[in-house]
Amino acid sequence: MDVKTNLFLTNPSLMYIIIALVVVIITTIIFFQRRKNLRRGVLIVGLSDAGKTLLFSQLVGLKKVDTYTSIKENKASYDIPKKGSLNLIDLPGHDRIRVGFLDHFKGLARAVLFVVDSVKFPQEVRDVAEFLYNLLCDPVISQHCPPIMIVCNKQDAPMAKSPKVIQSQLEKEMNVLRTTQISALESTEGQANKNT
Repeated sequence: MDVKTNLFLTNPSLMYIIIALVVVIITTIIFFQRRKNLRRGVLIVGLSDAGKTLLFSQLVGLKKVDTYTSIKENKASYDIPKKGSLNLIDLPGHDRIRVGFLDHFKGLARAVLFVVDSVKFPQEVRDVAEFLYNLLCDPVISQHCPPIMIVCNKQDAPMAKSPKVIQSQLEKEMNVLRTTQISALESTEGQANKNT
């Protein structure tokens, strides 16, 4: 009689332990593979009228289309040779609905394209910076750390700001937002200490 067979016959609980261990290992592998596959989305976000839907249409390979303010997301699959496919998700930019859509899809984000209208940027710098700041501070986005690309759209227009100008103004405005947030937190902390 073989030593292995004799060991299993004398101690059947050892066989159950080995089977349980194999099941746990297989389950863990499946869980992590599935979790990795869940984040296959590329979110296209930005303020309303920034050109997100047109960019989405061009990435998907559709002809140039007339676009209007979106009230729901646009989705399409984007095939990458030898690597599978990604789901492009164009989210509406209207300020009343964009947060809800972002909350719904942010867990799927493998990457984020943040689209900025280069022509209207001087008038929208505060809103753009606030949206980008909130996106960067979002707990789900911070946890998964998807790459975020800021796309300066409409660069062919004569009054468009250059990407360098947009970058510097966004950095300044986001620093103002950051210091404002810190000051607000410190003042509420001071109020809490006075009340106790």
